[in-house]
Amino acid sequence: MDNFGSSFQINNIPINIAERIEVYKGVVPMWLGADALGGAVNIVTGDRFRNYIDVSYSIGSFNTHRSVINAAATSKSGFTVQLNAFQNFSDNNYKVTVDASDINTGQYSPGTRVKRFHDQYHNETVIANVGVVDKSFADKLLFGVTLGQNYKEIQTGARMVSVFGQWHRRGNMIMPTLKYQKKDLIKGLDLNFNANYNFGKEQNIDTAYRRYDWFGNYKQYEGKGSERTRTMYKYGNNAGLATTMLNYKLNDNHSFALSNVFSTFDRKGSDEINPSNNAYEQKQKTNKNILGLGYMFNTADHWSLNLFSKYIIQNSIVGQQNLNQTTTQSQFGYGLATSYNFNRNLQLKASYEKANRMPEATEIFGDVENFEGNSNLKPEVSDNVNVGLMYSFSLQDVNRFSISANAIYRNASNFIYYQFNQNQSKLVAGNRDGVTNFGGDIEARYSFKDWLTAGVNVTYQNIINQQEYEGNPPVLSPVYKDRMPNIPFLYGNGDVAFSFKNVGKKGNNLSFGYNLLYVHAFYLYWPSRGTSGDKYGIPKQLSHDVNLLYSLKNGRYNISAECKNLNDALLYDNFSLQKPSRAFYLKLRYFINKTA
Repeated sequence: MDNFGSSFQINNIPINIAERIEVYKGVVPMWLGADALGGAVNIVTGDRFRNYIDVSYSIGSFNTHRSVINAAATSKSGFTVQLNAFQNFSDNNYKVTVDASDINTGQYSPGTRVKRFHDQYHNETVIANVGVVDKSFADKLLFGVTLGQNYKEIQTGARMVSVFGQWHRRGNMIMPTLKYQKKDLIKGLDLNFNANYNFGKEQNIDTAYRRYDWFGNYKQYEGKGSERTRTMYKYGNNAGLATTMLNYKLNDNHSFALSNVFSTFDRKGSDEINPSNNAYEQKQKTNKNILGLGYMFNTADHWSLNLFSKYIIQNSIVGQQNLNQTTTQSQFGYGLATSYNFNRNLQLKASYEKANRMPEATEIFGDVENFEGNSNLKPEVSDNVNVGLMYSFSLQDVNRFSISANAIYRNASNFIYYQFNQNQSKLVAGNRDGVTNFGGDIEARYSFKDWLTAGVNVTYQNIINQQEYEGNPPVLSPVYKDRMPNIPFLYGNGDVAFSFKNVGKKGNNLSFGYNLLYVHAFYLYWPSRGTSGDKYGIPKQLSHDVNLLYSLKNGRYNISAECKNLNDALLYDNFSLQKPSRAFYLKLRYFINKTA
């Protein structure tokens, strides 16, 4: 989804589209083709059903509406048509607690509970594919297009002290796609190829010369102005991606893999109310290529070893005052991952990676909203070690337990982190010369027969700034040995689910679920420049979610209800922006699958 634009992001992708979600800790698999560090989340939108219809609609708090249609039809000859269509709409007028001042009277009201009043969002997206499956020349060959549009009102800046009432953004996505897959292209050689290019446009509209407060009051000013920067900037974040993966299985024990991922980003735009501002005409372009080579050795049920290397090269062009600054950066990384099964119940895992992460396009050029670009960012380089142990066992074949523990150590140079810019209105990425992380996580799960599951996990990470000197001339850093700000260091989750079969009628199933979220208090700014008890800290967070699902006729009809943040706790992201208050949702779903 990296280049899909704002119409298709992880916060609005419908869960119905996902066949499964894979979470990788430590080394990121080479075939994902990413330069991500420490792990990855892979949302697999598979096609296990050849002929099906999946329709759902949900309604909830804050005037939230979601509709999804997923369908596919495949003929006996292999001709296939796939359709995914969805829409999301919400006023996002949830309550937040802020320190507010009346713009007309100046009366200051600390800790006031108010509703967000300018945060409406909606998007509509259609993903269509047509092609063939199960042919001699291709297991899958699909030509497709993704079309989408979105509208987003902007309520705040990077901090909630900035409040807006008219500024908004709108955009669209036009993205052709190609997917090709063939197993045994020659005996033992599998090929996967995916490509797409986004021709979409976005527009940033800020033309109201007003100042708002959190109560929705405003002052109107004469002349031409804005809430932040007067603009109607229309631009294209034209991004492309081409992924090639070759896997050759020599025999049952040895296999080789070669991958290449090429991505490109090119922002072009103009502003009709600022035609003389040539800053919008400056080049903002980057190309990145990741070449990977891997070898896997595997013995049945006992030991596996994966050796890999990645060569990354990135070229960026940043236009400044009619001059183009071109930067080419390249990095070579390598690593290994291994696992050993002592028996069917006990597994040891370990990995090491010399990892590299290039700056992303948003980090270099900004996002034209609340993220400021930094063209001087350097690649992040780190040594990463992960060791894990997993143990599972059963008691009387009805009580099943599993326990896993992982330890991590990371030593990074040019660590990329986010901070506020000089006037505290936007975020900006920067580098720290040295950062270490020593931590780990532990998870325990329990299930009883087929009607009860429960689990808990806790993560601790001690991310410490090791940059001893900074500035020019260099002086001892006042934040040397500080814990890195804006990053939680202790957090966890818990869950319990009850499932009952044949409730009311055979084929009808009922389930109840509960989820717990805990995040320990952490620092918004450098710890040595404030204490956890003052207004600069992000407080402890504890929230509860409950859900109920009733499915009929073996899953053909589904009714679900959910309450998120049941205790109406104050929840925050890493930069003190508040998340939604208590919310209720009801979802109806119809699913039918027919064997081709």
